[in-house]
Amino acid sequence: MTDQIDTAKPLLPTEPGKNRRPFLLILGLTLVPLLLVVGYALLKGSGGTSKSSYKDIDWVILKELDLNTGVPSQRLHELDGKKVRAPGFMVPLEDNRSEVTEYLLVPNPQACIHAPPPPSNQMVYVRMVEGPAKMIYGPVWVEGTLRVSSHTHQYGNAGFQIYGEVTVPYK
Repeated sequence: MTDQIDTAKPLLPTEPGKNRRPFLLILGLTLVPLLLVVGYALLKGSGGTSKSSYKDIDWVILKELDLNTGVPSQRLHELDGKKVRAPGFMVPLEDNRSEVTEYLLVPNPQACIHAPPPPSNQMVYVRMVEGPAKMIYGPVWVEGTLRVSSHTHQYGNAGFQIYGEVTVPYK
């Protein structure tokens, strides 16, 4: 007996709505999870946090704090009390160097706390409020609430404070 293919019957149904359920089920089971994963990734962003809730700031903005009078620019005044994300380098203020609850954020790795310290508009005192941050020896992002308020420490005078929620490597 020879096997013959019946060419009179199409492989896929041609009549609308007839036997398309398996095809639509497979399509739905593959597309819906894929769309959910892509949507989650877009909302989550990089670095483990939602970028949309933080305003990115940089050292150009922070330099708008007048060193002589301590008066912030209008733009800095508007950021006071807001959630921000700032780049920089960690200078630990504690002996335990694997995790820190407070550190200075400075614009570059050469801005060490030895004599003389950087100017106050180039130092941010960070106090972690969500638990200690892992000490990172490289550039970081710190996310938290910015206060345009000076903080004097034995290593210098920071012109700003950030109540840190997250510290992650800069990517």
